[in-house]
Amino acid sequence: MTVDDFIALIKKSGQHDCLYHFTDESNFEQIDKLGLVSKERMRKEGWWPNTTGGNEWSHDQDRARGIDPFVSLCLTSNHPMKYLAQKDGRLPNPRYLVISPDILIIPDVHIAFGVANANETSILPLSDALAHLDVEVIYTRTNWSDPDVQARLRAAEKMELLVPNGVPRNLILGYR
Repeated sequence: MTVDDFIALIKKSGQHDCLYHFTDESNFEQIDKLGLVSKERMRKEGWWPNTTGGNEWSHDQDRARGIDPFVSLCLTSNHPMKYLAQKDGRLPNPRYLVISPDILIIPDVHIAFGVANANETSILPLSDALAHLDVEVIYTRTNWSDPDVQARLRAAEKMELLVPNGVPRNLILGYR
């Protein structure tokens, strides 16, 4: 599968026809001005959003793993880190931003096969990762009552797309 094939698959999916980024509503004003920007950029420019989904450990780990210059996107609107951030009170009003799959055409997008800042998670360039992506469980209707399918879906929901530098405002289509 090519990147163009993957974009087309997402767009025609009845399950997830876009990509997602979770954040808190308190960050919407800044996102509306700048789009989504990397943690590295926020640090360099000397500002930080009011509310973040990560904690100090996860931000340190982002730097250690080299993913600080990227913005993380989700393949589904059910990422387990969003749930944990809300449960821990880091995201009091969480929302998923809806991102156009066209973001995938920019150079240097990567896929993390799990939570990106976890040491054991493999991260590959998008073009290399597509051969290993379980698109069936994400983008088609499957038997979700089957325990094996549920395990595949849980694994896919942890995955992250890593977009270098940021997501321009024009590719943020709305929120859910």
